[in-house]
Amino acid sequence: REVNGNETANALQGEWEEIELAVDSGATDNVVSGDMLTSVDTVENEKSKNGVKYEVADGTLMPNRGEKRVLVESDEGVAKGLTVQVTDVNKALLSVSKIVRNGHRVVFEQGNSYIEDLNTGECMAMRERGGMYMLKLWAKKGF
Repeated sequence: REVNGNETANALQGEWEEIELAVDSGATDNVVSGDMLTSVDTVENEKSKNGVKYEVADGTLMPNRGEKRVLVESDEGVAKGLTVQVTDVNKALLSVSKIVRNGHRVVFEQGNSYIEDLNTGECMAMRERGGMYMLKLWAKKGF
């Protein structure tokens, strides 16, 4: 896939869906809402069957509604499989602890923040926006 400024040729053809995730050291799971990654089906999983709930900063509990499994690619061309839990969030979150457990390093540096795969050396750049570190990915539709 060729990067073309902020969009790709494939995205224009409707093959990819853009998603931006906040890289969050406080998140225990990678999460999205049900209206994100709309081309990927939500499937029931053990967490949703067992009534797992997520607690947000104000103490509100949100139910796990299943998960989505998706092939994603960064603007740098790094492709990964990603599993996200579906719940009632208004912002997609990528869990730093999950990233680290899956063999990656997360570096927060002014002007040079990235996620590095420790096996391949591949890096995906994060961008700081409004005090949060964001990772833009392209999700393969119909995966």
